[in-house]
Amino acid sequence: MSATTTQSSGVTSVSYSFVLKWTPKAKALNELYKNSGATGVRSDLYQFKTAKDLRFYLEIDNDILDELSIYIKGSKMWSFELVYAFLVSKDRAFVLETSDRLSFLNLYSSTHVSDEEDVTIHCVVNACPARPASSAKEVDLPLMECQNTINFEGVEDITYPSNYTNEMVIDFIRKGDIPNFNIDQAIKIISETNEHKCETLRILCLEYLIKNITAQSIRKISKAAIDFGLPVLERKCLEQIANGCLQIR
Repeated sequence: MSATTTQSSGVTSVSYSFVLKWTPKAKALNELYKNSGATGVRSDLYQFKTAKDLRFYLEIDNDILDELSIYIKGSKMWSFELVYAFLVSKDRAFVLETSDRLSFLNLYSSTHVSDEEDVTIHCVVNACPARPASSAKEVDLPLMECQNTINFEGVEDITYPSNYTNEMVIDFIRKGDIPNFNIDQAIKIISETNEHKCETLRILCLEYLIKNITAQSIRKISKAAIDFGLPVLERKCLEQIANGCLQIR
């Protein structure tokens, strides 16, 4: 005797995750930081052609606490979440929208970056379909003079050495996942920079080590600073000793 069963399957929800890099002018950010009445700084308008009405941009503004805040503005047909956002300039990184794994970064301030410097903002945005009220009207997203529309359809071609196996680094490059650092891991990632070529992650590791200089860790961290040519980290170690904050054990 045989029995016939009917099998059904389907997709109940679709969501997207975007790893973005944006290069605003440091001067515009510093003016915004110093003047709450200044016009917000916007990214380009991102438009994902594969998904209906999926478009958004990022905007940095001066909030009521006179700190910079970053927001997502986009279609009402989609719900957006800013997972994190941090800014990189030269060999330093500063947070704009924090997450637990970026708690070692200092908040951005206009004293951190000169007007002439180049800055890059790295962030991850999640998008999932929303259920707006039937009476809700679609949001108009007019472009400012400085904005362009960036249309994209699929996954960018991301490359790294085929024999490279550090999953924390690969997940950061591919998905924007911030590693759950410890001191040994951060030093290891820095030591492998010539292999993975991810300068941004090297800088995050550097910031993590700066934040975790203690009496127990300073020998290991200062050795890494010398071995891998990290003058900022070496200087921070020396400052801690000179200021009497640490007694080397």
